[in-house]
Amino acid sequence: MREDIAELEEQKQEVNYKIRDLYDRKDEAQEKFWAMHEYNKQKESEISDKEARLEQLRQDYEPYRAQDDLNLLMDVFPKMAENLRMARFCKDVGLTTDDTRTLFSAGEVTVTGKLRSPEHDRDFDVQDAKLQLCKTQDAPTLFLHINGKNILDWFSEQFDKLKQAVRTYFRPTVRQPLQPKQNKGQGI
Repeated sequence: MREDIAELEEQKQEVNYKIRDLYDRKDEAQEKFWAMHEYNKQKESEISDKEARLEQLRQDYEPYRAQDDLNLLMDVFPKMAENLRMARFCKDVGLTTDDTRTLFSAGEVTVTGKLRSPEHDRDFDVQDAKLQLCKTQDAPTLFLHINGKNILDWFSEQFDKLKQAVRTYFRPTVRQPLQPKQNKGQGI
């Protein structure tokens, strides 16, 4: 019987050892579980940040995509690029969108007021000026004409007239120096 008791004691110790081992493994598994849980939370946060960044990049990319589409459109329809250039110039000169639309469709617009010269960075007054889009024989591109003259040449003429008027207005009066009268036969 003592042998049985010794054997049972031995088995009891083995069972206790295995139970302790199981508890240790359980604690180890629980630690691994919490570590994985924290790792998953961290990765989910990183994914959320990356998705937000990706969405921001998509929004930032939209203007470039629109520019790519516009460039493709200009390549496919070259006249559109020329018309866009001319419409932008009409806006810079000071024409309204309706005036520009009329120029492209009807051909002529009468303007009274001011036109801005981008080249001279100055406004010039006009009274009943006839504007139209024309192509020159030298170049097949559109040019804006005012009263039959290329508007760039017209602006240059107006600027030259303005410079001349300023010179005339501010020209100092030059007096001729008085020369002493010399009497003949008299010495110095």
